[in-house]
Amino acid sequence: MTRFIFDAIKGEIMGSVRSKIGGLMIKPALKDLKQKFDSDRYGGAPLLGVNGAVVKAHGSSNAYAFSKALEQARKMVLGGVTEALEKGLNEIQNS
Repeated sequence: MTRFIFDAIKGEIMGSVRSKIGGLMIKPALKDLKQKFDSDRYGGAPLLGVNGAVVKAHGSSNAYAFSKALEQARKMVLGGVTEALEKGLNEIQNS
């Protein structure tokens, strides 16, 4: 989806000399924005509500993205995310 959006933006920017000049001016900001939406950078999304750390990799994940999903799961385990969620939910239920 991100590629589609950025390809569409690029197509519009390349439409005229005026938009090309504007595109050059905002290119650094668009590059930063593209990185924020890069699924390879995050690898996947955590699945909450399970008994353990689960990260669902994106369907188009490459080897790099999959390694980032594993890294994310590792951080969840080391950070005690499942335990913190369980504790928080218990506190909500008992209040």
